[in-house]
Amino acid sequence: MRFASPLYLLIFLPLLFVYLYINIIKKKSFNSYISFSRVNLLKGNIPKFKTTLLNILKNFKYIFLILIIVALARPQSGKTFEQSNEQGIDIMVALDTSTSMSSLDFKPLNRMEAAKRVTQNFVRARKYDRIGLVIFSGLAFTQCPLTTDKDSLVEFIKNINIGDTGLDGTAIGSAIMTCVNRLKDSVAKSKIIILVTDGNNNMGEIDPLTASKVAQGCDVKIYTIGVGSLEGAIYEIDDPFFGKREVRTQDAINEDVLKHVAYDTGGEYFRAQDTKSFENIMKQIDKLEKDDIKVVQFTNYNELYKYFLIPALFLLLLIIILENTYLRKLP
Repeated sequence: MRFASPLYLLIFLPLLFVYLYINIIKKKSFNSYISFSRVNLLKGNIPKFKTTLLNILKNFKYIFLILIIVALARPQSGKTFEQSNEQGIDIMVALDTSTSMSSLDFKPLNRMEAAKRVTQNFVRARKYDRIGLVIFSGLAFTQCPLTTDKDSLVEFIKNINIGDTGLDGTAIGSAIMTCVNRLKDSVAKSKIIILVTDGNNNMGEIDPLTASKVAQGCDVKIYTIGVGSLEGAIYEIDDPFFGKREVRTQDAINEDVLKHVAYDTGGEYFRAQDTKSFENIMKQIDKLEKDDIKVVQFTNYNELYKYFLIPALFLLLLIIILENTYLRKLP
């Protein structure tokens, strides 16, 4: 809330002084006794109910003045709108949903949950860009097309699960091509793919290097992120003899391929070994892919003075009625 005429609020200063003078200073200076020639003069004086009502009425007068002052200051509520005059960056995020993303080497999260958390934060930070989502394992498909509706996209990311494509494996080439198909007709100044995977390409009808050449031809830049600790993946298994235990497998990421895919298109390759390094990588990409967007901001204000003026008028009417009827004459 804001005030269109805030100078009227300065009236509160003398009003506060008057209130303090009448209710504190003047009361203290007033003698605590009054001389009467006869005690029976006090009998049958103002009834207790009327005394209470008089005190309430006095407070009503202060409330009336407060409401009037606030109404004069013209309180307003506003809704701010932003309109960008330029096209931002178009970004497709490709997330690996293969079984290996359940590895526990990103404790306390597994690789998939870490990737989802970091990606959500990245999406929220890209205020003016269009972002889409592709998920892949043995198959690749678009989970969310390019959109500026970040809240909906975040919900899509939250609902991703391992095995959503229905076929296990790692089809990196297919993931890249699915992203390129979403970006090829874009008129954005910059088009990028962020590819997140923890495996080596072993599925799909097109290999990653061929797909990267197609991306390069469409002016699409690819940032690749290899997910997983250098010590290998950790999985929890049910051992018939020892019960649940953790086993470690060797690293399956083909970093050479991911580096070629990135460098051929003008992007970069990163290695995320834990959640913290993953977050730092996404922050680096966020800094590398910035575009100056001219934004026009305007606010639509609604006048709220009536919500103070109407109660003030109601109080004034109540004060006038009581002072000229029930409280007009004291017994």
